[in-house]
Amino acid sequence: MKKESVYQFFKSHLFIVSLLLLLKVVLLRFLLFQEISLLKAVALELSYIVLFAAVIELIAVKWKPGAFLLFSVLFSTLFLAVIMYHSFFGRIVTYFALFQVGQVGTISESITALLNPVYILFFADILILLVLLAFRKYPLSTKPLNAKYFVVPILLAAIVVTLVNFTSHKDELIANNVIAAEEKGILNYEALEIVFGPDSQVNAQTNVSVENAAELQKEVQELKGLEDIPVEDRKFFGDAEGRNLIVIQVESMQNFPLRLDVGGNEVTPNLNKLLDESFYFPNTAQQTGPGNTSDAEFILNTSLYPVAFNPTSQTYGNKQFPSLPRLLNERNYTTMTFHADDISFWNRDELYPALGFNNFYYGEFFGNEDVIGIGPSDEVMFNKALPVLKEQHAKDKPFFAHLIGLTSHHPFTLPAEERQYALPDQFKDSLTGDYLVSMHYMDRVINGFIEQLKAEGMYENSVIAIYGDHFGLQQSAISERDVDLASELLGREYQTLDRLNVPFIVHAPGITDQGQTFEKMSGQLDMMPTLANLLGLPLDEQVVFGQDLLNHDSNLLGARYYLPVGSFWNDDILFMPEKGFEDGTAFDLETETPLDDFSQYKTDYDRILQLESLSDAYLESLPER
Repeated sequence: MKKESVYQFFKSHLFIVSLLLLLKVVLLRFLLFQEISLLKAVALELSYIVLFAAVIELIAVKWKPGAFLLFSVLFSTLFLAVIMYHSFFGRIVTYFALFQVGQVGTISESITALLNPVYILFFADILILLVLLAFRKYPLSTKPLNAKYFVVPILLAAIVVTLVNFTSHKDELIANNVIAAEEKGILNYEALEIVFGPDSQVNAQTNVSVENAAELQKEVQELKGLEDIPVEDRKFFGDAEGRNLIVIQVESMQNFPLRLDVGGNEVTPNLNKLLDESFYFPNTAQQTGPGNTSDAEFILNTSLYPVAFNPTSQTYGNKQFPSLPRLLNERNYTTMTFHADDISFWNRDELYPALGFNNFYYGEFFGNEDVIGIGPSDEVMFNKALPVLKEQHAKDKPFFAHLIGLTSHHPFTLPAEERQYALPDQFKDSLTGDYLVSMHYMDRVINGFIEQLKAEGMYENSVIAIYGDHFGLQQSAISERDVDLASELLGREYQTLDRLNVPFIVHAPGITDQGQTFEKMSGQLDMMPTLANLLGLPLDEQVVFGQDLLNHDSNLLGARYYLPVGSFWNDDILFMPEKGFEDGTAFDLETETPLDDFSQYKTDYDRILQLESLSDAYLESLPER
């Protein structure tokens, strides 16, 4: 082999572009896993890069610079998507989520807020090569490499190494998908996801017939350890029968701002007063999946686990869900949902019919007045919804209205005239401070809406429920300063227990006037059964994975998107596996400290995997509309 051929190889696109992408993978692994290991990057990632590069070298003749630049852009964009997705969600992005680019425009402010100057390194070489190409000083050789001595052997070697990596890791069971990507290789992990489906490695098998609703519900109750309570013995059953149900879902509302005083000013003064006359569940766990807000809507209305790794609205939007709207439709209720965003976002144009709502109001109904962030403000949403509720009230017919807030969406940017909460100086120009200001705004507009309900005579004959859809402050998506500020507010370290804790409030005039706080562990899956109990809706023939919080104390509930598969809360702990149960971490719910020995909770780990698998199988079995 001549020296000139070797020299040409080291100047070739195949070598230079592969080397640059390898260095980008090293950077990506450092940003994700806080490790710098060229050896791991070579062993786990390089073969995929070289495989594609060798194919391009073979087939690209006239347009080699353009083909390799495009190849580099695609892989660099993938790397950027992986790190940004991890920054906000704490997970490695799946191929399915990568194809949700149509949703990006709606949350562009949130994406922009996550950008880090270091990310320019993923594209710096491309920009330099483009400039050199434009000035005809392109440094890479465009001559074809010798296929026999270089390209074919390299391609065959890349194929062999890729197959070895793929087959050797395909059966590894790792609950935490970040650890899975670290140990299997990021590109190898993505390939496994494409072939075998998102995170299908961790799953529980069940022999229960999901088509038999009564048998399935019995199995769910047994797995959760729930006692069957006769209707006549249930506390508060039917106390609000025939009343309107008004449910307010608040964007990004965590529990900690409630009853929080900062610098002598309450963050949520109006809700704090409401809590004194409500059933309050301060330890409610967020259980949403990648559909986020739309998943929270799904959970509230069905008490079913959302799909683990795809938005439920997009996976099963063609189904007919047994739901709270359908139960109320049978009771001659008018059911409606209000959401000021584009109805196509997260496939809500399919979700709402699937849930059985009679009417849904969205987008154009609210106009373009007072747009804040991703859509018309919550104040506009409530003001536009009120005449519709008045019309139903005039018909002397009960209604269920589900109102979905938008304004408190990350990155919590309010116009100056709406920033009516004064914060101490240390919160200036911080995301944590902006979050508190946003929660204060939300408190004010919800109170204004409730006062309008009173003025219109609808308040006394209604049940008003308020809950948060998901976290606002994700540790991986905010600065160290913001984490410190959140910790300062709590008087201790801000951690996962706080991030995944959303409030659930039920206010029913004449029923909850004395106020009652239920400190026991609860989840978003429990909201629908609790409201159904108050409204006198027996769920004996309905499959639900939550429980009525007014009549059951012990709980077992899981989450599997923002936590690894198999994570659960019970009465004592929050457990999060790593590869599996044995190497997981358990936090005592009372002391919020890690436990050294959690072996006694292995059965709960097994049961939560079974429950989630049952929910998945049940969703799959439901008829299409």
